[in-house]
Amino acid sequence: MITSKQIQNSITNAKEVLLKNSVQIGILIVLVIVVSLFFHQGRGLQYSYQVDDITRDPVIAPFNFPILKTQEKLTIDLDEALRSEPYLFQRNQEGVQNQIIALREYFLLVTKIRSASDQLDKTKELLYRYRHDEKYEEVRSMYRADSTTRVVLQNQYEKDYPTLATENERFSILDPQEPFQSNQSLDQFYEELLQICKNRWAEGIVDIDVAAIISDEVSIDQGDIPILLKPEELNDLNIAWTHSKKEINSLYSDEADIRRELGYNILVEFMKPNIIYGKDITERRQKNRLDIVPRNQGIMLKNEMIIDANQRITPDIYQKLTSLSIAIGKLENREKGWDQVISYLGRLMMIAVVISFFFTFLLTYRSYIFSDKKLVLLIALIFAIIIGLTDLFVFRFEFSEYLIPISVAAMLLTILFDARIGFMGTISITLLSGILIGNNLEFIITIIFISSVAMYMVRRLRTRSQFITTIIAMMVASLFVVLAHGLYKGHVWPDMQIDLIYLMVASLLTPIITYGLIGIVEVTFGITTDLTLLELLDFNHPLLKRMQRDANGTFNHSIVVGNLAEACADAINARSLLCRVGAYYHDIGKMVRPEYFIENQFSGENKHDGLTESMSAKIIRNHVSEGLKLAEEYGLPKIISDFIPMHHGTTRVEYFYRKALEKSDGKAVDEYAFRYPGPKPNSKETGILMLCEAIEAAVRSIKEPDIFKVEEMIDKIFKMRLDDTQLDECPLTIDDLRRIKGRVDGQTGMLPVLRGIYHIRIEYPEEKQIAV
Repeated sequence: MITSKQIQNSITNAKEVLLKNSVQIGILIVLVIVVSLFFHQGRGLQYSYQVDDITRDPVIAPFNFPILKTQEKLTIDLDEALRSEPYLFQRNQEGVQNQIIALREYFLLVTKIRSASDQLDKTKELLYRYRHDEKYEEVRSMYRADSTTRVVLQNQYEKDYPTLATENERFSILDPQEPFQSNQSLDQFYEELLQICKNRWAEGIVDIDVAAIISDEVSIDQGDIPILLKPEELNDLNIAWTHSKKEINSLYSDEADIRRELGYNILVEFMKPNIIYGKDITERRQKNRLDIVPRNQGIMLKNEMIIDANQRITPDIYQKLTSLSIAIGKLENREKGWDQVISYLGRLMMIAVVISFFFTFLLTYRSYIFSDKKLVLLIALIFAIIIGLTDLFVFRFEFSEYLIPISVAAMLLTILFDARIGFMGTISITLLSGILIGNNLEFIITIIFISSVAMYMVRRLRTRSQFITTIIAMMVASLFVVLAHGLYKGHVWPDMQIDLIYLMVASLLTPIITYGLIGIVEVTFGITTDLTLLELLDFNHPLLKRMQRDANGTFNHSIVVGNLAEACADAINARSLLCRVGAYYHDIGKMVRPEYFIENQFSGENKHDGLTESMSAKIIRNHVSEGLKLAEEYGLPKIISDFIPMHHGTTRVEYFYRKALEKSDGKAVDEYAFRYPGPKPNSKETGILMLCEAIEAAVRSIKEPDIFKVEEMIDKIFKMRLDDTQLDECPLTIDDLRRIKGRVDGQTGMLPVLRGIYHIRIEYPEEKQIAV
């Protein structure tokens, strides 16, 4: 029976949790509210089925509602309405007259230039004839005047007709040469070109592309009664120019005749549209025509059976159910007051329930993440962004739901944290998105399956090429799940192709987008992913290169400890890569005074011989603070620099402490002066490194090591660390310690690695007895 004291304790604990995580809870409340803004009211969700689904209950119309046309049928009807509304044009006879005048003025200018050129040639002859005559100056003045007239006319021609002026460099209409030797031939050329223009204007030249006319007929206003024509009966400029080109070629059959190309160029210059499109009035009439197109194709009466229970949803029934959901949504949007409050409250509660799936898991099994405000904010942002994109893609842009980047969120959560967080987060996000788009079970199953494959591929990220293999794996998974749904529902292959194409595009883009986002998230939120850890493993990193140069013994020790720690982490499914990187950098502080550490004393001289025990202990302890300074200087991530103080925790510098006790003659020795500052390990990885570092050093000191001595030393170190409470703050269990130790003939844990490092042969008791 529950006592009042137990209830009081539970209330007290709940208050402590709320106070401790008040910021995180505030973030979650904001997340629920933000996500709720994208959700529609949910009463219509009870009618959310897909084609070929089987109904759970009978569906009866709760009120009269119209049956909406399908999008395909509505599109056909709207297109037909547009085709039935004629494009409106007006014949512009004034424009034709203006172009006729412009063509005549062109030929008049040409005639003037030809006459001016002819007069200039005659004056030039006179100038030569009277070069020794007393009339020479008079003739010379005439020549200058004629030359000026010719230049002025030529400049006017180039200014008014730049295109034709350029063509004159190839063949000139301005010079009295074949076939324009006389003005009479020029006038005939003008009349022929004018007649061709009139022919085209009579046919009608519209000022828009004929192919752009979508109506079945066009209406041309000619001032009295409009005429209706088929669009193909009209010419646009390109068609008119083509017909004119053919007519010119028939007039001038000789291919060498310059009038063929020259005439075409002149026609292009002066032949303008004479049928003008009335865009504003046409679009206004089209809109009116579209507005009267019915959006409905019937009506369902109240209490009319839509479909009975345990029946397959056909496309017609699906459209009726969709129409009912839309009708319910419109009614809900008109709700006011208390009804609206209740509806929104239900929406908030439903969203909170789904989001709680993930964050309850986080609080229970990953409390260290939930306690970090920045990480909770990051996860909340991922949730909110994906739900926002769901609304944007499906309802705003009407893209396929399979383009929603839920798999990006799955991969991000897996790479940034771990696969369990990734899986739980994906489940919650997919459920929210599936509910938002109408309880689409097929979508939920598809996305969870493909995202699970993606998470599996990147759960242990070691190389960047894994992103390529992830693309291939996601494509194969997409093909599999589309075939599975298609075969189950009896779809034919063409019906499956559209979804498969969208999923293939998403599979290609997801790893690429994820790779680009990782760096941004790492920098913004201070998270260290496996990609960064892989970069820190490079022996060309400045700290590792310096350690190889200044403290080679410590460097080799760190590599051995890294191998050992990685094997131990694998044994208990901890982050093995993090253990290895932490081991590489845990003793970087020894580079400051490497000669005071035994692994770097190659000359046989011991620097501690002339120092007191407390001073030696201080120097040894200082490698922790020096290491933290170097970590900050070189920008090591905090998750790596944590290994520097935690691999010793608050243990004693045992060797010098024992020596101090021996020399104390019974006097008290300040134990604190011989203890490391801590803190103690607070994760499985830092706890593993503490054990591996101590065991590696201890095993190295064993004379003539065998497997029994090594195993005994491991047990001794484990007991010392447990008795000294060094592992109290990290989540290592007794079972974890057993697996970390491993078995002599096993493949995981410490013993197999140590056996390989020190070439220890397994000797069994029977062998020793025989040897005796």
